[in-house]
Amino acid sequence: MRYFVSAGDHSGDMHGATLVREIRKLDPGAEFYGMGGPLLAGAGVKISFDPTRYSTIGFLEAAGQYFRFRRLLRVFTRLLTENRPDVLLWIDFGGFNLALAEQARKLSIPVVCLFAPSAWAYGKKRAVRMRNCVSHLAAVMGFEADFFRSFGLKVTYTGHPLLDRVEGVLPREQWRKTRGIGDEETVVVLMPGSRRQEVEALLPVMLAAAKKLAGEDPEAGKKIRFFLPLAPTIEKWRLNALLANFPEVTVVNEDIYPLLAGADLGVITSGTATLEAALLGLPAVVVYRLSPITVFIFRRWLRNKEEKNRELLVALPNLIAGRKVIPELIQEDLTPENLKNEMAKLLWDEKARAEIKAEYTKLQGQLGPPGVMARVARIVMAEAQARPSPKAGQDTQENEHAQ
Repeated sequence: MRYFVSAGDHSGDMHGATLVREIRKLDPGAEFYGMGGPLLAGAGVKISFDPTRYSTIGFLEAAGQYFRFRRLLRVFTRLLTENRPDVLLWIDFGGFNLALAEQARKLSIPVVCLFAPSAWAYGKKRAVRMRNCVSHLAAVMGFEADFFRSFGLKVTYTGHPLLDRVEGVLPREQWRKTRGIGDEETVVVLMPGSRRQEVEALLPVMLAAAKKLAGEDPEAGKKIRFFLPLAPTIEKWRLNALLANFPEVTVVNEDIYPLLAGADLGVITSGTATLEAALLGLPAVVVYRLSPITVFIFRRWLRNKEEKNRELLVALPNLIAGRKVIPELIQEDLTPENLKNEMAKLLWDEKARAEIKAEYTKLQGQLGPPGVMARVARIVMAEAQARPSPKAGQDTQENEHAQ
């Protein structure tokens, strides 16, 4: 069978590659093509466009990519028409993939969505649109499944794929031993993100805070080791330019899970890595900064929705919990001094560390049992095998949505 895969950033590329390998176990002759990054390409997907180089977030930030993706939507619509897949696999990247799914719906191509837009957190209009174009939603969280079912979508709760990815990680002591890190040393992981926009905006603040932390107590500072994992979407020369005055930071190009499991603290840009840290038990400070106009638009939207008092949360563990369980510093609150203070608290305050780890235990219970991608692969296969004729496809979806 033929599968069109559409993933738009590093996280989607990572999860998509795992899913493609699981589908091949069920369908060895499968053909994959579409949009994604180097990991999907490495899994055997014929990539027509790699958007991971342009990935961004925020209203104003995304506006600069508008015409590129509008043109790409036309190209892919034509490709779906001329080289029809048995199913379209939507992996995250909600703004573009929702529009692409609507085009697939017109062509009676089934759409399976993994990592739906966070309509449950930020609005319901997308859920209404999804009801009319998504054949099957693989929900990664239980409350997400309940939310989308209430809009008439066909939903299966699969659990979160990160559960499987963090299994079998090199134990903390073993990783530290391989790195020559003593028991008296403290390891801090700096993760400025997988987008160039994020790295340029956030890494300088992280570095300034790290220097303040190490400089307050020179003796203690000598025992703090800073590590920075290189995201595959970021060129090393770009990092080297920013790190020129910070020889204390070690850039590593390796599996980040042993690093997260072996560290004492993470300073992490909002995104998938915040949930990875939670699953590996690493206390973290989450940081983010968007353009002022983006935040202004979002806060105005909250006021219009009569949610003036709702706190703006960006970290996945906080969004899942519905409240702040790990500290966030965003926009004007993100300063080197504030970040240094939060880092110091989570490094030296045992009570604060214990509270976060207790919250992590609750969180892990909400993410389902292991074997997630195998379950998603079976959903994709079932929808591909049930691909109806164009006319029957419209009737089938209408009946499903009416149930």
